[in-house]
Amino acid sequence: MSSELEPPEKKPKITGNNDLCIETIDKCIENITSSEKNLQPIINDEFHMPIQLVKVYVGHIRSAKDISRTILILNERIPLKELSHLKRVRCQCIILCPTTFLHNMSSIQEYIEIHALELKDVFDYFKEINVPLLPPKIVSQYNETKKIWPCNFHPNTYFEKLVSDHFFSSYEVKLHRQFMGVVFEIAKWYVMHRGTSSVVGGIFENVNVTVVVNPINNRIVTISYDYRHNHPMQHSAMLAIDNVAKTQNGGVWSTDYDNNLLPGLEQELIDYLKEKFSHFGIGMKKSKTDVQEEKSVNDLHGEGCGAKTDLHGEDCGHKTVVHGETKEKDGPYLCTGYYIYMLREPCVMCAMGLVHARAKRIFYCFNNSDTGALNSVVKLQTVASLNHHFEVFSGFL
Repeated sequence: MSSELEPPEKKPKITGNNDLCIETIDKCIENITSSEKNLQPIINDEFHMPIQLVKVYVGHIRSAKDISRTILILNERIPLKELSHLKRVRCQCIILCPTTFLHNMSSIQEYIEIHALELKDVFDYFKEINVPLLPPKIVSQYNETKKIWPCNFHPNTYFEKLVSDHFFSSYEVKLHRQFMGVVFEIAKWYVMHRGTSSVVGGIFENVNVTVVVNPINNRIVTISYDYRHNHPMQHSAMLAIDNVAKTQNGGVWSTDYDNNLLPGLEQELIDYLKEKFSHFGIGMKKSKTDVQEEKSVNDLHGEGCGAKTDLHGEDCGHKTVVHGETKEKDGPYLCTGYYIYMLREPCVMCAMGLVHARAKRIFYCFNNSDTGALNSVVKLQTVASLNHHFEVFSGFL
């Protein structure tokens, strides 16, 4: 065995494409953190689509005094469940049914005589018209809908806020942009120390960064970077979820770096983040003083903190057995209530992982045109059948 020592491993020189990467990242950071433009929510297409119409038969009633009786009979005999958002009458015209209800019948008069015989002589003529197929969700849609046919509408302040250009306050905008700046600083650190990234047209490809933040105290819970996949599931968001699990005594993937502050991350990167972003809390580690104070309070009162919800209405996760043997205080389930900041739009696998992890909000900078699951290919957050929904925002650049 040779006694000659091997030379130390050299870090890659920052040349060529890496120069372009760093220059691009610096421009992105400057643009993101200096802009005061509000972020854009990624919402259901129904908020922006033109009004969809459906053909119906309407009958003009001979005598206005018969309107109430006619409406009662129609609601019982020919209910319009799919069009319940519409008022059934306008002046002396009454919606009878969609044109598709007639099937093989020759006329609407025949249909009325079969389903509501007592109304066979109530109308003096019939006609086909178009009416809105779906109920309006926002005021602007309501204003267009009522021009076509009267409808029921109850304003929703949350929906109105979603479609506005001022969802977040100026303070919140600044804070979200600062955290997205952290995402780009992490990408820059890896380029400088690992020489790993590629930029095409200013958009990063084959790389993603995820920063998980607890919005209650603006503390960075964990981060992840996924330039090289050692495993087909080890995308940035999935790694971040696993790192969060490690802070809760879980996690399934072993890493080269084990620490109590930010599991799976090099200490050199952690030191860089703590110096660069000293105004943010970094990691989940608690001081001995915090732990002792919490234990003293629990021992003194024999119960937990007493708070059932946090500022966002989420379960704070504090649980205590008052009359039992233990007084254990548990944290949240994975990413419950957390904000997720990502360089690129996550794929379907990662988006579903964030659903199961109960993330509260997802922020990303670049669309993922091939596999993006929050805007580009599908909007997973708008699928009604899912048992958890998060909000999604973009528009940083």
